[in-house]
Amino acid sequence: MWGPGEPFEVQEIDIAPPGPGQVSVELHSCGVCASDLSLTTSFGQPTPVVLGHEGAGIVTSVGDGVTSVAPGEHVVVLWVPPCGRCAPCRRGEDYLCANRRSSADNRAGRGTAAPSPLSVDGKPIHQGMATSTFAQQTVVPHNAVVRIDDDVPFPVAAMMGCAVPTGVGAAIRSAKVQPGDDVAVIGCGAVGLNAVMGAVVAGAARVIAIDPMPERRSLAVTVGATESIEPDQIEDLRDLDVVIDAVGAPATVSSAWRAVRRGGTVTVVGAGRPDQVVEINAYELFHDDKKITGSFHGGISMQRDLPLLVGLWRSGRLPVEELITETADLTKINDAVTAQQSGAALRIVLSPQP
Repeated sequence: MWGPGEPFEVQEIDIAPPGPGQVSVELHSCGVCASDLSLTTSFGQPTPVVLGHEGAGIVTSVGDGVTSVAPGEHVVVLWVPPCGRCAPCRRGEDYLCANRRSSADNRAGRGTAAPSPLSVDGKPIHQGMATSTFAQQTVVPHNAVVRIDDDVPFPVAAMMGCAVPTGVGAAIRSAKVQPGDDVAVIGCGAVGLNAVMGAVVAGAARVIAIDPMPERRSLAVTVGATESIEPDQIEDLRDLDVVIDAVGAPATVSSAWRAVRRGGTVTVVGAGRPDQVVEINAYELFHDDKKITGSFHGGISMQRDLPLLVGLWRSGRLPVEELITETADLTKINDAVTAQQSGAALRIVLSPQP
């Protein structure tokens, strides 16, 4: 992407070999996530950039000192590579790793992002999310990949890089849905539908899917929701144990807040814009003892939780394939973007390899 919000251009670029502590990954599947499409327009990602953070492939080579993975192994690319040394990592919250560095941190003076391995005619190209999975190949630090079993199809493995852990984790880790809970999920995109599946796995008695699109409401029921409603019906909901907001707009957060019972939990897994503010009545916050929490990466530790997610998929309890509208060649990326933004497709997984 040469400029903010511009169409993608598919072309050959130069990529450096893996240096010490780095690995090269041949990407076989990459998901088109809504976050990728808003990075340059809402979150300040500099351009030109190769975007993409949801990907899976095969390690082709490793740099000096790398012993965690070897060539030929199947891996999922991690957009939050844990350092393993900081306080969040030591307490098991490696998705909040304090030493993760991005171009946004660099601009804010919070540390320097690693140099990008990408270039065109000697001109540096930014590495989006430090992963750049919209490509046939990427080079990342060794801790930015995690091994995944060879029997997991690459499209499913790619979804395990973001949509699955973010949504499922929002239910089982961040919101801590309990058996018998009444749960609502606002927004039935890929993350919201995974939150629906996570609530089902956690044993929720009632799972209400909320979305303006009837096709997505129907899919929510297919993957386990007990009922579905349109957004204008959310104001009729009261006394729920948990509401998971996969939209993250002030209006949806406020609706979620009104829908939970005293002592209930609102979990926001949708990425609101940096300039948006949510107002909550201070007395109500105290009096009703409600809880509101964010959910970054679903509160999922990939090293710890990926085997759990794969096991649930393998047993049929996480039917990830139901969420993949189609697979397509990487050259069709602009068509995939148009289809997903219009709602004609839920998640299109691209295949970079010829």
